[in-house]
Amino acid sequence: MGAPVVMSPVRVSAFVPAPPPVVFHYVSDTRNDPEWCPNVETVEMVEGDGIAVGTRFRFHQHLDRPGGQRLQFDAELDVVAIEDLSITWQATDRFQSRRIELTVAPGGQGSRVTQVTTATFLRPPGLARWLYPGLARRTFRQQFSNLIRRFESGPDVSRPDV
Repeated sequence: MGAPVVMSPVRVSAFVPAPPPVVFHYVSDTRNDPEWCPNVETVEMVEGDGIAVGTRFRFHQHLDRPGGQRLQFDAELDVVAIEDLSITWQATDRFQSRRIELTVAPGGQGSRVTQVTTATFLRPPGLARWLYPGLARRTFRQQFSNLIRRFESGPDVSRPDV
């Protein structure tokens, strides 16, 4: 097996029509991801109590491959840093490790949400080395489009503390 391969960061940003604290509260709780991230099917908090450094989540997600094949897999996601309106996660699955930095900032009459994801393939990526940046950018843009629609659909997007 070859050495892990670090990919160039993929950056996506979008305007969300809601105040930054409301948007951050929603996106920082990854249990909301199935509502706006089309590849995420379920999320459970497996360690921790609330959104804080050290909290761990388990995702069940899928990746639709060319030819219609759907690949199902689980990922572990750890909160590794959190500040006022910024959160960083480290996600690991059987294919890659990803550092995900998400920031919410004031922007016009709402918020500017920016995500920077740096993936490290655990095995040599082959063709994925060239396909990954475009596919990741497309997936993240779809997520952000869903996030915008979620906030446009009504004011109640907060998840009750559980």
